[in-house]
Amino acid sequence: MCSKGSSMMRTEPRPARIAATGLALTLMATLAGPAVASSATSAGGKLTVYVSATDGNDDNSGGRKDPFRTIAAARDALAGRTTAHARGTVLIRGGTYVLDDTVRLTGPENSWVTYTAYQNEKVTITGSHDLPADGWKRLSDLPAETLAQPRYSSHNRLDTTELRQGVWVYDLGAAGIDPGTLYKNGFNWVQQPFAPELVVSGRAQVLAEYPNGNTCSTTETDCHLWGTGDKWDADTPRDLVNVDLDARFGPQNDWNFSGTTPRAQFEDKKQLHDDPGQRDTWSPQEMRRMTPSILTVGGRALADDRYQRWAPEAEPVVDDLGTRGFGAYTDVPVQLDPRWIEDVDNTKAETEGWLSGYFGNNYANDMVRILSWSDDRLYTKYPSMYIPQDAWTKVKVLNVLSEMDTAGEYYIDRYHDNHMLYYKPEGGTVEGKVTTLQTFDKNFFLLDGTRGVTLRGLTMTGSLISGVQLLDAVGTLVDGVDISNVSMDAIRIGRTTDTITAMPDYETVQGGHDNVVQNSYLHDLGGGGVLLGGGDRATLERGNNIARRNEITRFSKLATYTPAGYLYGVGNSFEYNYVHDAPHMAVQIMGNDMRVNHNHFYDVVKNAGDQGVVYAGRDFTYLGNEVAYNHFEKIGGTNDALYLDDGASGVRFHHNVVNGAHSGVNLNSGHSNTANDNVFIGVKHAGHGGIYHRKGEKSLPLDNSWVLLSRFNTFLDVRAGEKYSATPETVAAWHRHYTRGRHAYSDGKPISYPEITEWYVPRVTTTGKDCKAADYSTSGTNGCSRATVWDDPDSVWVPSRVEIDHAVVVGDTGFVEPTAAFSEPASVYKPSRWSDKVNTGSVLTSSVAETGLDLATMKFSDSGAVAEAYGSRWIEEWNRRVSAKGIGRP
Repeated sequence: MCSKGSSMMRTEPRPARIAATGLALTLMATLAGPAVASSATSAGGKLTVYVSATDGNDDNSGGRKDPFRTIAAARDALAGRTTAHARGTVLIRGGTYVLDDTVRLTGPENSWVTYTAYQNEKVTITGSHDLPADGWKRLSDLPAETLAQPRYSSHNRLDTTELRQGVWVYDLGAAGIDPGTLYKNGFNWVQQPFAPELVVSGRAQVLAEYPNGNTCSTTETDCHLWGTGDKWDADTPRDLVNVDLDARFGPQNDWNFSGTTPRAQFEDKKQLHDDPGQRDTWSPQEMRRMTPSILTVGGRALADDRYQRWAPEAEPVVDDLGTRGFGAYTDVPVQLDPRWIEDVDNTKAETEGWLSGYFGNNYANDMVRILSWSDDRLYTKYPSMYIPQDAWTKVKVLNVLSEMDTAGEYYIDRYHDNHMLYYKPEGGTVEGKVTTLQTFDKNFFLLDGTRGVTLRGLTMTGSLISGVQLLDAVGTLVDGVDISNVSMDAIRIGRTTDTITAMPDYETVQGGHDNVVQNSYLHDLGGGGVLLGGGDRATLERGNNIARRNEITRFSKLATYTPAGYLYGVGNSFEYNYVHDAPHMAVQIMGNDMRVNHNHFYDVVKNAGDQGVVYAGRDFTYLGNEVAYNHFEKIGGTNDALYLDDGASGVRFHHNVVNGAHSGVNLNSGHSNTANDNVFIGVKHAGHGGIYHRKGEKSLPLDNSWVLLSRFNTFLDVRAGEKYSATPETVAAWHRHYTRGRHAYSDGKPISYPEITEWYVPRVTTTGKDCKAADYSTSGTNGCSRATVWDDPDSVWVPSRVEIDHAVVVGDTGFVEPTAAFSEPASVYKPSRWSDKVNTGSVLTSSVAETGLDLATMKFSDSGAVAEAYGSRWIEEWNRRVSAKGIGRP
């Protein structure tokens, strides 16, 4: 493990040396077979071919002295000639390989091949277009007649000496380089390709923004524009405040059913409609036409009329598309779609500014287009996913040339196809620097149906989507690679279905099995690190896909809910990884029998709230997941090390150290979760949570109950005629799997949840329908009573069998039990009502030294408060299992 201050903690991204080369990796259809076969065969039956970017030629034979030029040619030379007993090897000589297309490996014909750097030479595979030095022009050197040309018109917006100083320009249009498009992206929106990024000497530069900087803590206000800041506990300058929120959208508490925002137009929020035909999810196009925010400016936005730099002056014409909200909101128009502003003077007004950040909560980012301004108001185009709220507003202005005031910022003028790149370089010059523009919108490698492929020792940089994609691949090894500057995820094993994570049918498919990502450096990513799909949730067959001993840092730069490790499906593992410096969560679990063990999480969840370093939510059936032997250090904001949200169940959290966080664990209403044998240092409390009883005795159906019960029904209840239902075979498979104890956690303890055979959804006895408020009475006999809904430990709404035992707390507060009370007759509810191991066996100390724990080694001494309380066997077990060694890349 890398403790604070160690060399690995200070790791900087390895510069991607992108040489000025026009080489392209083109996919070749054929090669001369017999000649290649002869020269590309080495002793021992292994097939070896060579590739060189500097002196190769695809008409060569692929031998050591006459290498191919492209990896694609090497692939084709070996196609159909390799097996598990006669592997092929592609030795890639040092150099830069610029891709025009994906290196696609498909099926048996491209299996059993290793693609590796030759003798550790530096191999860089990139989709970035070089920007040759002679294309850059210093703005101040351009003559008046050049600047008078229309494609340079936006330079006038740099209207002070300070703004113009040190600015360089590059005519992308003249160079034939596509400037890309800035699309609306954000949480729960269908993901669009991200805009090209400027990369200088291996480092992504900053799209012109205001305010500048990204080093602020969760509540510091310098790096963003803010609303009231109430939900963040921040004292803000109130830069942007929404106009007529309740009139335009309805109260925040009604967002689930008002129908006034995109999130309310998804299937799960429309289940109360009487007409089943009105319950379908709207298309993304329909959602993008929904009512956007109007903002009153104040604070820094108002100072010196700064907001007037961000858009043209106009009050937009608004088209009412005729749709209305639901229920009490049937008089509220929900598609007030403003028209685009025509004939903007590009010399004076910004044409493509955006607001990006948090609008309706503190965990899901979003983007809205700045359309225009009038008086003291900003008008926007496109809605935020949730009802915007001043208490949550925390955003940046992006892509505004007049805010390009800091070294490292850039801007692309796309208006009327001007295609002009502006850049303010460090040191005032681009001379001597390697500059590239990422426009490649494909994977570097795509493995589809392959077996036994290895990618080793390769550097990959510069893609607008994910770096490496595996589909139905088996036995892949990705070893010692360096992936950076991709706009989505570094590596994806499997793919996700085209819906949002909150829908019951969201899943990963084509994850294959027994694929490994190890010893790699994944950094500076718009999305996440490694998506580990794989496994079959119906049968609980394992995927056995693993990410281990990697360093993953500076991820989630463009999107939230894009963690360092996604664990989807069944039986995948995220182990011995060093994960640090990121704004959002580090691991998300959506499946069963996963392991998140022996990792060091440092300085994460820095710019979000209502989050955990490890997060799972809204599913009673995510069983058998283990989070153990991890070091959670320096967790941002009011977030948790482990957050089990909205019914997430069956997680075993043990032998972890949480060092510097608001809270250790958040157990929100789930079943059979245990948090035993952990150490909590510098926390407000060891844990907290929620119980559904807090909603009120007659609060049926509960929020999100349709999703929870649909997922429950999919695996554990046969519901004839319903959209989401298990088969008898699926229920039997789950019962066998979780009652026989034949599968084990990492320490050998059986994965066993026999209680699932008794779990039930409270339903009306005569109809089989889920209990609703109209069906409920405290002492009823129809299946919808206090005894059946709220008291019975096997009801899905009861947080039974929760354990928080043997917690070592440096401080004075253990687990804070959530409590609810019903009346007539009086009854009190909290997790300890159904468990005898809540806040038991705790050791409370005032210092780490008093516990006997050495944070450098993560070992306990045989003296101290913990040894005295728990005894030598507990200490021996801890010291045998927990270690600071072997974490991160070698």
